[in-house]
Amino acid sequence: MGKVIAPGGVGVTISSQSGWRMLALTAAEDELLATTPVEELLSLELLRPENIRDTLHAYQLAKHCNEKRVMAEAVKWGARLNDIAPGIIVTPLALDEFNGPRGDFYKNMFANCPAGRPGTADEVADVAELCWAARARLSPAPPSSSTAVLPLPIFMGR
Repeated sequence: MGKVIAPGGVGVTISSQSGWRMLALTAAEDELLATTPVEELLSLELLRPENIRDTLHAYQLAKHCNEKRVMAEAVKWGARLNDIAPGIIVTPLALDEFNGPRGDFYKNMFANCPAGRPGTADEVADVAELCWAARARLSPAPPSSSTAVLPLPIFMGR
C-alpha cells in the first residue's frame, strides 16, 4: 500500500462483516494472520484444511485475515485508511450462494438484513466515496502517528 498511497493520502479497503461473525481468534493468531508472509499463510495451523469447518468458515477467516493484514501494513505508512465492512451485498458470489446448496441460509440472511433487503455495490461505492472525501474524518489519527485504521460496518438503508 505504501507504494501507491502518498503520505497524508487516503486508502479505502472493503472487507466484510463476515470476518466479525466467527469466534474471536487469540491475539497471537491475529498477529500471525497479519504478519506471516503470503507464501507461508497456508502453513499456519489455524488455516490448515482440517481446522476449517466449511466454506463459510473459510470465507470468514479470509475476510478477517484481510482486515488484520491491512491494519499491519497501514502502520508502515502515513496515510488515513478506512476499512468498509458491509453486511450482505448482492454480488455474483452472493447470487451463486443464494441459488446453490446453501440457498436457504442466504435467503434467511437476505430476509433478516436490518433494512429488509441486502445492499448493493453502488451503496458500498457511495460509502467509499465519502471515506475518500477531503472532508471525511472518519478515522482520527492516533497521537503518535498520522496513520489510522477504522473498520466501518455499514448496514443498508431503504
